[in-house]
Amino acid sequence: MGLTMNPKAPAMEAVEYQDVQFQNRFNEKSPYRGKPTAELEKAWLDLWNFGPVNIPLHKLKALNKSGDADWQRTKMDKGGGVIGSLEVFHQIHCLDMIRQYTYRDDYDYSKQPAFDGTPEQHVDHCINSLRIFLQCTSDVTPYLILRDPKRPLGIDPDFQTQHKCRNFEKIQEWARKHELDTNDYQNDIS
Repeated sequence: MGLTMNPKAPAMEAVEYQDVQFQNRFNEKSPYRGKPTAELEKAWLDLWNFGPVNIPLHKLKALNKSGDADWQRTKMDKGGGVIGSLEVFHQIHCLDMIRQYTYRDDYDYSKQPAFDGTPEQHVDHCINSLRIFLQCTSDVTPYLILRDPKRPLGIDPDFQTQHKCRNFEKIQEWARKHELDTNDYQNDIS
């Protein structure tokens, strides 16, 4: 458990595990499913829209990063480290981007910066990012198949599976507590 995350990541202090029974049947109601509405867009945005956090300089080597790179720095009173974001929020942003692209003709995304220029390039990046992550984590939890003569193939996959999950709300709390403002960036790079 936890081997798919870098144990030196600053947010590791927020990681707690819990048993979760997935609720994911076809056509199951969810605040994250369906055609876009203002409420659905807000629900998705609330999942991932957090500002960056300070990554202390002494953590860079453990993250396999060089302190010699030209990283955007934070002001000394904010830790004097470098600006970073949590991968989980990038991954959820990517899933949201793919969802929005799927429904791009059903909702006005013209104010979304991700849809400026060539959104296909952004979507391709997101698809590849999620592929890399899914291959890295490789969830081997089996889902079982129910016989159901009413279904087209006579079967119904049971996606109601048990998992040991990281408590996402705790990670969001950590991100909210450590969130930086653009005023926290060091502007005079010398």
